[in-house]
Amino acid sequence: MAAKRKLAEEVAVEGGELDTSNHAHVIPLGAGSEVGRSCIILKYQDKTVMFDCGIHPAYKGMDSLPLLDDIDIATVDVALITHFHLDHCAAVPYLLRKTRFKGRIFMTHPTKAIYYSLLRNLAKGAKHSSEEALFNEEDLDASMEQIEVVDFYQTIEVAGMQITPYRAGHVIGAAMFLVEVAGLRCLYTGDYSRLPDRHLPGADTPPVTPHIVIVESTYGTSRHLPRQQREQLLLDTIRTTLNRGGRVLMPIVALGRAQELLLLLDEYWEAHKSELSGIPIYQASSMMSKALGVYQTYVESLNEDIKKVFHERNPFKFRHVQTLKNPAHFIADYSGPCVIMATPSGLQSGASRDFFEAWCEDARNTCIICDFAVQGTLAKEILGGPSSITTREGRRVPLRIAVHNISFSAHADFDQTSGFLDTVKPPHVVLVHGEYGEMRKLAKALKDGAKAAGLAREVYTPVLQQTVAIEHQPDRSVRLQGRLGEKPLRSSDVVRGVLVRQAGGFGQQLLHPDDLPRYTKLLKGRITQRQAISVDVPFSVIRLALEVMFEGVEGAGTLPVTSVQGAGGKGGEVLAVTVGETVEVRYVAADDTSGTVAHVVLEWEGGRHGDMVADAVIAVVLQAVGEPVEATNAESAMIRARAAGDEAAEAAAELQLIAALLRSQYGTAVVDESGGSISLTVDGVSALVDYRAGKVVCEDVGLQARIAKSLERLAVAIRPVGVDRLQE
Repeated sequence: MAAKRKLAEEVAVEGGELDTSNHAHVIPLGAGSEVGRSCIILKYQDKTVMFDCGIHPAYKGMDSLPLLDDIDIATVDVALITHFHLDHCAAVPYLLRKTRFKGRIFMTHPTKAIYYSLLRNLAKGAKHSSEEALFNEEDLDASMEQIEVVDFYQTIEVAGMQITPYRAGHVIGAAMFLVEVAGLRCLYTGDYSRLPDRHLPGADTPPVTPHIVIVESTYGTSRHLPRQQREQLLLDTIRTTLNRGGRVLMPIVALGRAQELLLLLDEYWEAHKSELSGIPIYQASSMMSKALGVYQTYVESLNEDIKKVFHERNPFKFRHVQTLKNPAHFIADYSGPCVIMATPSGLQSGASRDFFEAWCEDARNTCIICDFAVQGTLAKEILGGPSSITTREGRRVPLRIAVHNISFSAHADFDQTSGFLDTVKPPHVVLVHGEYGEMRKLAKALKDGAKAAGLAREVYTPVLQQTVAIEHQPDRSVRLQGRLGEKPLRSSDVVRGVLVRQAGGFGQQLLHPDDLPRYTKLLKGRITQRQAISVDVPFSVIRLALEVMFEGVEGAGTLPVTSVQGAGGKGGEVLAVTVGETVEVRYVAADDTSGTVAHVVLEWEGGRHGDMVADAVIAVVLQAVGEPVEATNAESAMIRARAAGDEAAEAAAELQLIAALLRSQYGTAVVDESGGSISLTVDGVSALVDYRAGKVVCEDVGLQARIAKSLERLAVAIRPVGVDRLQE
């Protein structure tokens, strides 16, 4: 088992594409043993899904992107974006506008609304930056046209795959995506939290068992403090700092945890107005203010507690929180105690970095890291307890500010992840969105827990670009629908019907032909086929030959000429018989006034049975008629002229032979020897065969092509075969 697991974790591809016919492949183009630029690829049965497409907060420009060049982007059928945080969505405009991506892309309604606001700020900021811009506002606007929205629990079908989003907790609109491909179920959690908080419900537990769960491992084996304990620790830390005249900086993501913490502080300030009324709370991000409109619009995405508050007042119209519009002026002018929330959470740039550098040398102040600190950011660095830091200008300054790590991050901890996996019981778990060491500690703990519980579970910890190959046999089942599914079947029963599979899909249905319009967009069609054959024998000879060969030859009597199609124009008396209730044989007598030669027209409904009977009838008619006399005479004349070396006579005889053979197929054929042409009339449509030039002139393009193909074959058939060809 260990060898098999190692093989699955270390599949490498050299000189070709992965075979996904019986193996699902999971490839992290981002978030593989790292936190940032989430972008996970799932390949199975020639279908490709991209989960998330974000940037890395610790890198700049092109370096922050997922490794999109590692796959053929044009093969991605669908991209599924779990939520609006930049490390999960900020590379979407680049993906849609600057790569060969041709698939569809989905996110929930709240995610799309906030995605636009967040990335618009990012694009505007890039105009005034020396860094390489990944996209501009035009790219963002174009991406909005392409992004489709999906509701929680709404199952959509894309390229034959079934996709269903479930609530992920974490932030408003965040989704886990369950994808089913040819019977394989894969659940991608994105960032998720099973614990409800002040404004969001916890993550859903899907009602089915996935074969594969791709799950975040952000906190590894760590356990969060209980919510009440974390809240009290935060409030105590803030009160202590304010009491000593200090200022509190809370670097935070603009959307998600910011709203949770603002609700907490606003409620606390309201309960302690007499003590705290003179101490301001500021949010130093315009995005925090803009996002409140989204929270008010999508109230149904919030939990029941906050919905009840909305009946009395809007809880996001904070009573004690102000928006700080000019952080630079505030830093220069204000020196009293306060609480400030500023972005970004990693302190790598922006207002949070400005406040931190201004306040970090004052021991009265406090910086509280409330979110996950990504490797490579200043937030991660100061949690290590350095004595100094380097400013953006390159100066080394002492670090005297108190630094606390009180996590309000809405990421699942060990208890949530292990409990979730024990509930859904997937046989395969792929860990992503976690640092190398934490991910491997979590993998070991999950394996040990599954072994103790008697659960079958393989756990994989891929690094960037490493493929996890998981064997899975595709679903080969066929569903009987309509009248075919009305009776229970036994193992020995034979069922016949039309096998239907949607283009690019996997589900198959077996239907009675009459049920096609009910269960599909297909309609049952009928093809009527006709074949005309020139004859030089009376109808009685043909009827006798048919009656000798077939039972059930019934006469249809004499038909009016106008009712006959395919007769080659107006003719004489029309007689008809029906063979086996399948093929109608019409005899059209010769008519000297119109030039119509005697011929029969066979008409039947195309299909296996009809075609078989028609072939037999044609064979009987041809045997009764024999080779047309005119064709025999023309062929003899051509052979004699060829032997005598008379090229003019040979050409004239060849033209007559071709005319006789065309007449046997199409009816009336008039020869113009001087012009080297043959005039045909088929169902009232005229055609001119210029035999010398090898051309066919006809207004009916389809008929023209048929005659041209016949002419090509006849010309080859009547040419003598060279000796060299006989020797081959």
